[in-house]
Amino acid sequence: MHELSIALSLVDQVRRIAEKESARQVVSVRVRVGAMSGVDGEALTFCFPMAAREFPILENARLEIVAEPMQWFCLECRQRFAGESVSERVCPHCGGLEHHLTGSDTLTLESLEVA
Repeated sequence: MHELSIALSLVDQVRRIAEKESARQVVSVRVRVGAMSGVDGEALTFCFPMAAREFPILENARLEIVAEPMQWFCLECRQRFAGESVSERVCPHCGGLEHHLTGSDTLTLESLEVA
């Protein structure tokens, strides 16, 4: 389960940001998880409290996962569109079948709520 190492890295990043901003407590952490990132959002949510337990500033922090669907770029009409699976191969704008998967392989720290 590589989500534990991701959670440890996330906690380290959040802790450094919170300390830099002189926050007393981190209330919530919002992370965007791309459908093709290889990260299981539920496993990350499970691992986050374990990774945060040694840091009082993160003691009761809540992890919010924003799931990002697969993003496609149509080579025929040059439009972007979202799709739930690799099998969704038809562009909703032009009906084209030539497109590339893009932008859904990221894991991004979006925001922190601090006290």
